[in-house]
Amino acid sequence: MLLAKKIKLSIIFIFTIILNIQNLIAFENKILFKIDNEIITTIDIYEEIKFLKVFNPEINSLSDVELFEISKNNLIKDRIKKIEIMKFVRELKVDNKFLLSLIERKYSRLNINSIKSFEKYLKKENLNIEIVKEKFIIELMWNDLIYQKFSKKVVIDRDKIKNEISQNSKKKFQKEFLLSEIVFNVSNKDEFNNKYQKILFDIEKIGFKKTALIHSNSDTASNGGLIGWVKEVSLNQNLKEVISELKPGQFSKPLRTSSGFIIIKIDEKKEYVSKFNLADKINEIIRFKTNDQLNQFSNMYLNKLKKNLTIYGL
Repeated sequence: MLLAKKIKLSIIFIFTIILNIQNLIAFENKILFKIDNEIITTIDIYEEIKFLKVFNPEINSLSDVELFEISKNNLIKDRIKKIEIMKFVRELKVDNKFLLSLIERKYSRLNINSIKSFEKYLKKENLNIEIVKEKFIIELMWNDLIYQKFSKKVVIDRDKIKNEISQNSKKKFQKEFLLSEIVFNVSNKDEFNNKYQKILFDIEKIGFKKTALIHSNSDTASNGGLIGWVKEVSLNQNLKEVISELKPGQFSKPLRTSSGFIIIKIDEKKEYVSKFNLADKINEIIRFKTNDQLNQFSNMYLNKLKKNLTIYGL
């Protein structure tokens, strides 16, 4: 108990230094964590917190310790991804058109309409543009690595999808859900119970989005767990049954998946008149199911890498 208190106090002390830019000048840039040949410093934490606040303004109300934990966990995941990526390439580099496409998706969420405006916005927020671009490049290269390693393991039943669409096409109205998630991993029952209770406590205290930022292992965590709008026909039968019992604002109990456990929340739902081209609809659902399986492979692979690496730090 005393040791945990000392660790917590040391984190708060470091975080206080990190938050004060003048102190950053006065104090040397300290190494907080080391993973293989990659390090995480006080300035890295400071830059990550600024990045998170730009793309997730709601985290401003989190405590210092919570902000430290979120930024630390994000940086550790990025460093692990970078270490693995660099086993296959000489440098972090992607085709500019892919980078610009991702940047456009990012800034459109902030109601910004051009790359120049986005760069001005980053400068205004005192964010290092090159650090931001590197984060996006790692995201793109990691996704490509996962595709190269696991795309052949993706299982899609095209005939089953076609039959489901044909059956649903008879309904005048189709359902669509705005979904969010919290994905987590545990090694035993006691750890599961402790983790789940902590997640429930934090959802009650700070809401689902902020809890996803703190606890979720999925890449959606950086966006508050938001998955986006998903058509009911795209969901597997298990998720359909679970979601059918939920109302907007409610979330499920943890569901076991191949990559751990997932808690699904319905943010909104709507109905729409079904008008579609069968071939286009099949391809749309195949893309969704493929991405869903690749995301699960990504989580499993990242967890495996993390277990095989030693993280030195506080």
